[in-house]
Amino acid sequence: MSKQTKRALVLSGGGGRGAYQVGVLNCLDALNWEPDIIVGTSIGAVNAATLGSGLPLPALRNRWLDLETADVQKMRADDVFIDNLVRGGKHVFDTSPLPETLGGRSKKWLGRPWLIPEILNNPENELEIWITAVEASERRLVYFNNHADGITAKKVQASCSIPLWYEATKISGKTYLDGGAIANSPFRKAVELGATEIIVVMMAPWPGNPIRSWEVERLPSLNDELLAIPQRLWASFEPALDMMLTEIAWHDYRLLEKERQDGNYRNLKWIRFVAPDTPLAVGLMTTYQRKNHIRLFRRGENDAEESLGDLLSER
Repeated sequence: MSKQTKRALVLSGGGGRGAYQVGVLNCLDALNWEPDIIVGTSIGAVNAATLGSGLPLPALRNRWLDLETADVQKMRADDVFIDNLVRGGKHVFDTSPLPETLGGRSKKWLGRPWLIPEILNNPENELEIWITAVEASERRLVYFNNHADGITAKKVQASCSIPLWYEATKISGKTYLDGGAIANSPFRKAVELGATEIIVVMMAPWPGNPIRSWEVERLPSLNDELLAIPQRLWASFEPALDMMLTEIAWHDYRLLEKERQDGNYRNLKWIRFVAPDTPLAVGLMTTYQRKNHIRLFRRGENDAEESLGDLLSER
Protein backbone atom coordinates (compact mmCIF):
# COMPACT_ATOMS: atom_id res chain seq x y z
CA MET A 1 0.00 0.00 0.00
CA SER A 2 1.41 3.40 -0.97
CA LYS A 3 1.94 6.11 1.62
CA GLN A 4 -0.69 8.18 -0.22
CA THR A 5 -3.35 5.57 0.55
CA LYS A 6 -5.46 6.00 3.68
CA ARG A 7 -8.09 3.34 4.23
CA ALA A 8 -11.20 3.82 6.34
CA LEU A 9 -13.77 1.27 7.47
CA VAL A 10 -17.17 2.60 8.58
CA LEU A 11 -19.31 0.33 10.78
CA SER A 12 -23.00 1.21 11.05
CA GLY A 13 -25.25 0.71 14.06
CA GLY A 14 -27.63 -2.22 14.26
CA GLY A 15 -27.49 -3.98 17.63
CA GLY A 16 -27.34 -7.76 17.34
CA ARG A 17 -26.77 -7.40 13.62
CA GLY A 18 -23.20 -6.43 14.46
CA ALA A 19 -22.15 -10.02 13.81
CA TYR A 20 -22.72 -9.23 10.13
CA GLN A 21 -19.72 -6.89 10.34
CA VAL A 22 -17.53 -9.74 11.55
CA GLY A 23 -18.35 -11.61 8.35
CA VAL A 24 -17.38 -8.57 6.29
CA LEU A 25 -14.12 -8.34 8.24
CA ASN A 26 -13.38 -11.97 7.36
CA CYS A 27 -13.63 -11.08 3.69
CA LEU A 28 -11.45 -7.98 4.06
CA ASP A 29 -8.85 -10.05 5.90
CA ALA A 30 -8.77 -12.56 3.05
CA LEU A 31 -8.33 -9.69 0.60
CA ASN A 32 -5.52 -8.14 2.68
CA TRP A 33 -7.41 -4.84 3.00
CA GLU A 34 -6.51 -3.34 6.38
CA PRO A 35 -8.01 -0.06 7.57
CA ASP A 36 -6.02 2.83 8.99
CA ILE A 37 -9.21 4.36 10.41
CA ILE A 38 -12.37 2.76 11.79
CA VAL A 39 -15.44 4.90 12.41
CA GLY A 40 -18.28 3.22 14.29
CA THR A 41 -21.78 3.94 15.56
CA SER A 42 -23.57 1.94 18.26
CA ILE A 43 -22.72 -1.75 17.77
CA GLY A 44 -20.28 -0.55 15.13
CA ALA A 45 -18.58 1.39 17.92
CA VAL A 46 -18.30 -1.84 19.93
CA ASN A 47 -16.61 -3.66 17.07
CA ALA A 48 -14.41 -0.66 16.25
CA ALA A 49 -13.19 -0.26 19.83
CA THR A 50 -12.58 -4.00 20.15
CA LEU A 51 -10.44 -4.07 17.01
CA GLY A 52 -8.67 -0.95 18.23
CA SER A 53 -7.87 -2.81 21.43
CA GLY A 54 -5.66 -5.15 19.45
CA LEU A 55 -7.94 -8.18 19.51
CA PRO A 56 -7.40 -10.32 16.41
CA LEU A 57 -10.38 -11.11 14.23
CA PRO A 58 -10.76 -14.73 15.52
CA ALA A 59 -11.02 -13.36 19.09
CA LEU A 60 -13.72 -10.91 18.06
CA ARG A 61 -15.58 -13.73 16.33
CA ASN A 62 -15.37 -15.94 19.42
CA ARG A 63 -16.71 -13.15 21.62
CA TRP A 64 -19.67 -12.76 19.31
CA LEU A 65 -20.32 -16.51 19.45
CA ASP A 66 -20.56 -16.28 23.25
CA LEU A 67 -22.50 -12.99 23.37
CA GLU A 68 -26.09 -13.26 24.61
CA THR A 69 -28.83 -10.68 25.06
CA ALA A 70 -28.37 -10.69 28.85
CA ASP A 71 -24.74 -9.59 28.34
CA VAL A 72 -26.04 -6.37 26.79
CA GLN A 73 -29.29 -5.61 28.62
CA LYS A 74 -31.24 -6.87 31.62
CA MET A 75 -33.87 -9.28 30.41
CA ARG A 76 -35.92 -10.08 33.53
CA ALA A 77 -39.43 -8.63 33.68
CA ASP A 78 -39.00 -7.42 37.27
CA ASP A 79 -35.88 -5.47 36.29
CA VAL A 80 -37.75 -3.77 33.48
CA PHE A 81 -40.88 -2.86 35.41
CA ILE A 82 -39.13 -1.84 38.64
CA ASP A 83 -36.85 0.44 36.65
CA ASN A 84 -39.70 2.06 34.73
CA LEU A 85 -42.63 2.08 37.15
CA VAL A 86 -40.93 2.51 40.52
CA ARG A 87 -37.94 4.60 39.47
CA GLY A 88 -39.74 6.51 36.78
CA GLY A 89 -37.40 5.54 33.96
CA LYS A 90 -38.06 6.78 30.44
CA HIS A 91 -36.73 3.73 28.64
CA VAL A 92 -37.52 0.04 28.29
CA PHE A 93 -34.33 -1.91 29.00
CA ASP A 94 -31.35 -1.36 31.30
CA THR A 95 -27.94 -1.65 29.59
CA SER A 96 -25.86 -1.70 32.78
CA PRO A 97 -24.55 -5.21 31.83
CA LEU A 98 -22.92 -3.81 28.67
CA PRO A 99 -19.92 -1.97 30.19
CA GLU A 100 -19.34 -4.95 32.51
CA THR A 101 -19.20 -7.19 29.45
CA LEU A 102 -16.98 -4.85 27.45
CA GLY A 103 -14.58 -4.38 30.34
CA GLY A 104 -14.39 -8.10 31.13
CA ARG A 105 -15.61 -7.47 34.67
CA SER A 106 -18.69 -9.69 34.85
CA LYS A 107 -18.36 -13.30 36.01
CA LYS A 108 -18.95 -14.63 32.51
CA TRP A 109 -16.49 -12.29 30.80
CA LEU A 110 -13.83 -12.11 33.50
CA GLY A 111 -10.45 -12.07 31.81
CA ARG A 112 -12.00 -11.76 28.34
CA PRO A 113 -12.56 -8.03 27.82
CA TRP A 114 -13.71 -6.59 24.54
CA LEU A 115 -12.00 -3.27 25.28
CA ILE A 116 -8.42 -2.94 26.54
CA PRO A 117 -7.99 0.80 27.25
CA GLU A 118 -4.21 0.71 27.66
CA ILE A 119 -3.89 -0.64 24.12
CA LEU A 120 -6.85 1.15 22.54
CA ASN A 121 -5.80 4.59 23.81
CA ASN A 122 -2.05 4.14 23.52
CA PRO A 123 -0.59 7.04 21.47
CA GLU A 124 1.52 4.48 19.59
CA ASN A 125 -1.57 2.58 18.45
CA GLU A 126 -1.50 2.98 14.66
CA LEU A 127 -5.21 2.26 14.28
CA GLU A 128 -7.31 5.41 14.55
CA ILE A 129 -10.75 4.79 16.12
CA TRP A 130 -13.68 7.22 16.10
CA ILE A 131 -17.07 6.46 17.66
CA THR A 132 -20.22 8.57 17.58
CA ALA A 133 -22.74 9.76 20.14
CA VAL A 134 -25.34 12.50 20.33
CA GLU A 135 -24.95 15.16 23.02
CA ALA A 136 -28.58 15.41 24.12
CA SER A 137 -28.81 18.97 25.45
CA GLU A 138 -27.37 20.49 22.27
CA ARG A 139 -28.76 17.81 19.93
CA ARG A 140 -25.44 17.52 18.13
CA LEU A 141 -23.30 14.66 16.89
CA VAL A 142 -20.00 14.22 18.73
CA TYR A 143 -17.07 11.87 18.18
CA PHE A 144 -14.86 10.16 20.74
CA ASN A 145 -11.36 9.33 19.50
CA ASN A 146 -8.82 6.91 20.95
CA HIS A 147 -5.90 9.28 20.40
CA ALA A 148 -7.50 12.58 21.45
CA ASP A 149 -9.64 12.08 24.57
CA GLY A 150 -9.59 8.27 24.84
CA ILE A 151 -12.38 5.72 24.43
CA THR A 152 -13.85 3.94 27.44
CA ALA A 153 -16.56 1.33 27.90
CA LYS A 154 -18.83 4.14 29.13
CA LYS A 155 -18.33 6.08 25.90
CA VAL A 156 -19.10 2.98 23.86
CA GLN A 157 -22.26 2.53 25.95
CA ALA A 158 -23.17 6.15 25.11
CA SER A 159 -22.89 5.32 21.40
CA CYS A 160 -25.33 2.42 22.00
CA SER A 161 -27.96 4.37 23.98
CA ILE A 162 -30.91 3.96 21.61
CA PRO A 163 -33.54 6.58 22.57
CA LEU A 164 -36.57 5.12 24.38
CA TRP A 165 -35.25 1.56 24.18
CA TYR A 166 -32.16 2.15 26.37
CA GLU A 167 -31.35 4.69 29.05
CA ALA A 168 -29.29 7.72 28.06
CA THR A 169 -25.66 7.63 29.25
CA LYS A 170 -24.23 10.34 31.49
CA ILE A 171 -20.53 11.21 31.25
CA SER A 172 -18.97 14.13 33.14
CA GLY A 173 -22.34 15.76 33.66
CA LYS A 174 -23.43 15.48 30.02
CA THR A 175 -26.14 13.21 28.64
CA TYR A 176 -25.51 11.17 25.50
CA LEU A 177 -27.73 9.18 23.13
CA ASP A 178 -27.03 6.65 20.40
CA GLY A 179 -24.97 8.20 17.59
CA GLY A 180 -27.32 6.54 15.10
CA ALA A 181 -29.96 9.11 15.98
CA ILE A 182 -28.05 11.49 13.68
CA ALA A 183 -25.44 9.43 11.81
CA ASN A 184 -25.96 5.67 11.80
CA SER A 185 -23.45 5.25 8.95
CA PRO A 186 -20.93 8.03 9.63
CA PHE A 187 -18.84 7.87 6.47
CA ARG A 188 -18.60 11.67 6.38
CA LYS A 189 -16.07 11.50 9.21
CA ALA A 190 -13.85 9.23 7.13
CA VAL A 191 -14.05 11.71 4.26
CA GLU A 192 -13.14 14.60 6.58
CA LEU A 193 -10.14 12.64 7.86
CA GLY A 194 -8.76 12.41 4.34
CA ALA A 195 -9.46 8.76 3.59
CA THR A 196 -8.66 7.71 0.04
CA GLU A 197 -10.52 4.37 0.17
CA ILE A 198 -13.69 3.92 2.22
CA ILE A 199 -15.73 0.79 2.85
CA VAL A 200 -19.08 1.30 4.59
CA VAL A 201 -20.85 -1.67 6.14
CA MET A 202 -24.62 -1.19 6.12
CA MET A 203 -27.23 -3.21 8.02
CA ALA A 204 -30.05 -2.90 5.50
CA PRO A 205 -30.29 -3.03 1.68
CA TRP A 206 -28.49 -0.15 0.02
CA PRO A 207 -30.41 1.77 -2.69
CA GLY A 208 -27.37 1.74 -4.95
CA ASN A 209 -27.27 -2.09 -5.04
CA PRO A 210 -29.72 -4.58 -6.58
CA ILE A 211 -32.36 -5.73 -4.10
CA ARG A 212 -33.30 -9.41 -4.40
CA SER A 213 -36.45 -9.32 -2.29
CA TRP A 214 -38.22 -7.16 0.31
CA GLU A 215 -39.66 -10.17 2.11
CA VAL A 216 -38.68 -9.94 5.78
CA GLU A 217 -38.21 -12.86 8.16
CA ARG A 218 -39.29 -12.34 11.79
CA LEU A 219 -37.60 -13.91 14.79
CA PRO A 220 -39.78 -15.77 17.34
CA SER A 221 -41.15 -13.70 20.23
CA LEU A 222 -39.59 -13.91 23.68
CA ASN A 223 -40.87 -16.60 26.04
CA ASP A 224 -41.62 -14.04 28.75
CA GLU A 225 -44.93 -12.51 27.69
CA LEU A 226 -44.36 -9.28 29.62
CA LEU A 227 -41.07 -8.68 27.85
CA ALA A 228 -42.49 -9.88 24.54
CA ILE A 229 -44.90 -6.91 24.48
CA PRO A 230 -42.23 -4.20 24.11
CA GLN A 231 -40.22 -6.55 21.89
CA ARG A 232 -43.16 -6.90 19.48
CA LEU A 233 -43.68 -3.14 19.46
CA TRP A 234 -40.01 -2.63 18.61
CA ALA A 235 -40.19 -5.29 15.90
CA SER A 236 -43.06 -3.38 14.30
CA PHE A 237 -40.99 -0.20 14.35
CA GLU A 238 -37.71 -1.76 13.22
CA PRO A 239 -38.40 -1.88 9.44
CA ALA A 240 -39.45 1.77 9.46
CA LEU A 241 -36.29 2.67 11.37
CA ASP A 242 -34.21 0.80 8.80
CA MET A 243 -35.82 2.73 5.96
CA MET A 244 -35.31 6.08 7.69
CA LEU A 245 -31.65 5.49 8.58
CA THR A 246 -30.83 4.14 5.13
CA GLU A 247 -32.54 7.05 3.40
CA ILE A 248 -30.50 9.52 5.47
CA ALA A 249 -27.27 7.75 4.49
CA TRP A 250 -28.33 7.52 0.83
CA HIS A 251 -29.13 11.23 0.71
CA ASP A 252 -25.76 12.05 2.29
CA TYR A 253 -23.96 9.80 -0.18
CA ARG A 254 -25.64 11.45 -3.17
CA LEU A 255 -24.67 14.84 -1.76
CA LEU A 256 -21.08 13.63 -1.36
CA GLU A 257 -21.01 12.46 -4.98
CA LYS A 258 -22.28 15.85 -6.12
CA GLU A 259 -19.55 17.55 -4.09
CA ARG A 260 -16.95 15.29 -5.68
CA GLN A 261 -18.25 16.17 -9.15
CA ASP A 262 -17.78 19.81 -8.20
CA GLY A 263 -14.11 19.14 -7.50
CA ASN A 264 -14.10 18.50 -3.76
CA TYR A 265 -12.35 15.61 -1.96
CA ARG A 266 -9.94 14.92 -4.81
CA ASN A 267 -7.95 12.57 -2.58
CA LEU A 268 -10.95 10.19 -2.24
CA LYS A 269 -10.38 7.43 -4.79
CA TRP A 270 -13.51 5.46 -4.03
CA ILE A 271 -16.23 4.70 -1.50
CA ARG A 272 -18.02 1.35 -1.55
CA PHE A 273 -20.97 0.00 0.43
CA VAL A 274 -21.40 -3.56 1.65
CA ALA A 275 -25.05 -4.33 2.40
CA PRO A 276 -27.44 -7.28 2.45
CA ASP A 277 -29.45 -7.76 -0.74
CA THR A 278 -32.58 -8.51 1.31
CA PRO A 279 -33.60 -7.06 4.70
CA LEU A 280 -32.14 -8.83 7.70
CA ALA A 281 -34.63 -10.58 9.98
CA VAL A 282 -36.78 -8.32 12.13
CA GLY A 283 -35.79 -8.70 15.78
CA LEU A 284 -32.05 -9.16 15.22
CA MET A 285 -31.38 -5.58 16.29
CA THR A 286 -32.31 -6.27 19.91
CA THR A 287 -31.51 -9.98 20.12
CA TYR A 288 -28.11 -11.59 20.62
CA GLN A 289 -27.98 -15.36 19.98
CA ARG A 290 -25.21 -17.66 18.81
CA LYS A 291 -27.24 -19.23 15.99
CA ASN A 292 -28.16 -15.81 14.62
CA HIS A 293 -24.57 -14.65 14.81
CA ILE A 294 -23.32 -17.64 12.82
CA ARG A 295 -25.84 -16.90 10.08
CA LEU A 296 -24.83 -13.24 10.07
CA PHE A 297 -21.13 -14.12 9.83
CA ARG A 298 -21.84 -16.10 6.69
CA ARG A 299 -24.15 -13.47 5.24
CA GLY A 300 -21.70 -10.61 5.82
CA GLU A 301 -18.81 -12.51 4.27
CA ASN A 302 -20.83 -13.48 1.20
CA ASP A 303 -22.15 -9.95 0.69
CA ALA A 304 -18.65 -8.50 1.02
CA GLU A 305 -17.27 -10.94 -1.54
CA GLU A 306 -20.09 -9.97 -3.90
CA SER A 307 -19.64 -6.23 -3.38
CA LEU A 308 -15.86 -5.96 -3.12
CA GLY A 309 -14.28 -9.02 -4.69
CA ASP A 310 -14.10 -7.54 -8.18
CA LEU A 311 -12.55 -4.34 -6.87
CA LEU A 312 -10.05 -5.76 -4.40
CA SER A 313 -8.99 -9.03 -6.00
CA GLU A 314 -6.79 -7.08 -8.42
CA ARG A 315 -4.57 -5.87 -5.57
